[in-house]
Amino acid sequence: MKYDFDKLETERLRELIARANLTEKAFCKALWGERTHQVLANIERRPDVRASTLVKIASILNCSIDDLFLLKDRNETDNPSVVGNNNVVNSHYVNTDIPSLKAEIKALRMLIDEKNARIEDLKKANDEVGKRLDLVLSLKDNARNI
Repeated sequence: MKYDFDKLETERLRELIARANLTEKAFCKALWGERTHQVLANIERRPDVRASTLVKIASILNCSIDDLFLLKDRNETDNPSVVGNNNVVNSHYVNTDIPSLKAEIKALRMLIDEKNARIEDLKKANDEVGKRLDLVLSLKDNARNI
């Protein structure tokens, strides 16, 4: 995996601050605290920041740490390279979750069946009310005609 740069660039940081709808001052206050007078120029002077600071910056900007450094894709084809976190489909985590997922699917199907039965009951009740209303209206018309 290659990155465009190996130190935190303030221009990239400004892009991410704008994308997060923050001002530079609000970002600096969130990063260094309310009582600080530090500005982004401090990062320009010392761009090699600690990992804990990178994590804090990423959480403030609601982005990944990779977003701070611009991942460079060295793949010469049109398809970008896949960067994952070592996902293994046959892991024990997946296998232990399958029964709980099947139980959840069964519960959701039962809920849908209950909903459908309730809808049918409401349709029947609606038809019955409609019939009774028609009867009342016809009795009213008959009473007028007498």
